[in-house]
Amino acid sequence: MMLSEQETHLNMTGDDRQTWEVFTDDPVWIARLDKISEAIKTVGEGKLYRLRTDQVVLRKGKRQLTDEQKAAMALRLKRA
Repeated sequence: MMLSEQETHLNMTGDDRQTWEVFTDDPVWIARLDKISEAIKTVGEGKLYRLRTDQVVLRKGKRQLTDEQKAAMALRLKRA
């Protein structure tokens, strides 16, 4: 299977906000998910996992700081 054909889907329904379902046929994600959960279903080359909400972290992304902001943070840290 080509890389462009591999997919990973993350799904949560409104009536159960404590559980995420993750389906992937990407071997990299299968290996990562196998370390934290057991697949509940295998479909072809893909696997379906059920994860608790505390196992999934969504972030805004890495902060982009200006040089001035970095200097101010360094000064605050030095004073502490």
